[in-house]
Amino acid sequence: MPRNSLYSLRFFRNFAFVFLAVLAARSASASPVRPIDIQRAGRGLSTRGYLAAGQPVAGDPYLPQSWHLQASRVFDAWNVTRGDRRVVLAFVDSGIDYHNPDIAPNLWRNFREIPGDHVDNDRNGFIDDIIGWNFVNGKWGVGVPDPLDRAGHGTFISGIAAAAEGNGIGGAGVCPNCSIMTLRFLNHDGLGDTEDAILGIRYAVHNGASVLNLSFAGEGYDKDLHDALVEASARDIVVVAAAGNDGINNDKDEIYPANYIFPNMLTVAATDPRGRLWENSNWGLRHVQIAAPGTDIIGPWFKAWDTGSGTSLAAPIVAAAAGLIRSANPRLNAPQVVAILMSTVRHSIALEGKIRSAGVLDVGAAMRCAVTQGLPCIRRQF
Repeated sequence: MPRNSLYSLRFFRNFAFVFLAVLAARSASASPVRPIDIQRAGRGLSTRGYLAAGQPVAGDPYLPQSWHLQASRVFDAWNVTRGDRRVVLAFVDSGIDYHNPDIAPNLWRNFREIPGDHVDNDRNGFIDDIIGWNFVNGKWGVGVPDPLDRAGHGTFISGIAAAAEGNGIGGAGVCPNCSIMTLRFLNHDGLGDTEDAILGIRYAVHNGASVLNLSFAGEGYDKDLHDALVEASARDIVVVAAAGNDGINNDKDEIYPANYIFPNMLTVAATDPRGRLWENSNWGLRHVQIAAPGTDIIGPWFKAWDTGSGTSLAAPIVAAAAGLIRSANPRLNAPQVVAILMSTVRHSIALEGKIRSAGVLDVGAAMRCAVTQGLPCIRRQF
């Protein structure tokens, strides 16, 4: 059955437009695809930045430029926890640069598998899946285990969420002690399809993911994609999706996976440092639940660090916040984590009528609620 086409989210780096990829669905006859087109302005980064006096810098040179950490009150949450290796953040995207020194320490490891012996030691259907899998043009259990990122997007969002902290290199992720599971479904040209994305989701579901980040989008409902997210819900995984970067109302347009509605799922819009909706961010009072910083967000880009804007960068901030909450209180189920994050947002008049929670992520407030007996914050109804 032909699948709906998908596209990975457009985002802006150094004010230069970037179109990451168009993902065409696999069918009996090949669907047309569009190649990746990446432009770099080459603007250097400064270690001077947005952090107020007294905020920790932890020896990471670009941490002061990570305004989203202060805006989301991540440092308050770090007073409780900076994450737990047992909390696994899964990214279904373009793979990861596992050589990056800010990424490598936090890679999820499948210790049930013996590297390089060409045997499926854990009998999960994959041979030598040590840090994830490459699903490009693959089938379940067929393909290669190497998920090396050739496009950059997967490494960028993974670093925003869980880059190592305190090592004197680059910046830091929101949940710097969480583990990163990477499932690649974009090839080196930035091309892929929904079937590969679904396989990546299913792998995460069956191999211990705690949180699932989906920073891609497409037009049109896809039952198989929906069913994969039903599996994620049944396995108590928090799912976080980017709202899209077309500046449109998702309540009037079919944008998926953003428009799927599950009690364990959040769709994320992007805001600027003043808490206003980013001009290219999608919104929707019914289909978009929360907003997070999404402009000039710093992250690892191949062998350097750079800045970008987009809902695909706001989503991993929320995904990592969910990771922090699950680290602090492992007893919470996925719908409770979602409810906590929505109930503790900082209200923004600019988001009223745009976002269901009418607010911007506040990780510090969410953490306080998560570790308080009775979870008083989630009494608020949406």
